Amino acid sequence: MTKRAETPFVAQLRDDTGGAAVELVAAVVLLLVPVIYLVVAISQVQAAAFATEGAARDVVRAYVIAEDDAEAVRRADAVAALALGDHGISPGDASVEVSCSVKPCLTPGTEVGVLVVADVVLPGTDVLGLPGVSVTVSAAHRGAVETLREVP
Repeated sequence: MTKRAETPFVAQLRDDTGGAAVELVAAVVLLLVPVIYLVVAISQVQAAAFATEGAARDVVRAYVIAEDDAEAVRRADAVAALALGDHGISPGDASVEVSCSVKPCLTPGTEVGVLVVADVVLPGTDVLGLPGVSVTVSAAHRGAVETLREVP
């Protein structure tokens, strides 16, 4: 068998020196960037879960110790805004629903339930042409009005 003589161009094409750096950069871009995005997206959803859970718990606590229903609503709004704001969620992006087993809500022994629902817009979806892609996170909490309290 005779071996063909390679031209300098063909020899240069077969030479793979420096190829590892290019492969490493390609691998980092293809693998690491999606992983970083996934970590950021999951952390935002988890922050919203913490926010809704804390807001639901705190709203029930504030509601059941209020003196009357009007004060309870004011306290609930203030506490929900504070708890959600601590985690970077605008109160306008969440809803708080309070339900009572008996009317008026602050009757001794009444069970007060709170449902907090927040929408978390995933980061960067508007850049990809998917505006408003969001995940809905909710939390519920129940509490009882003290049975030995004075009837409002």
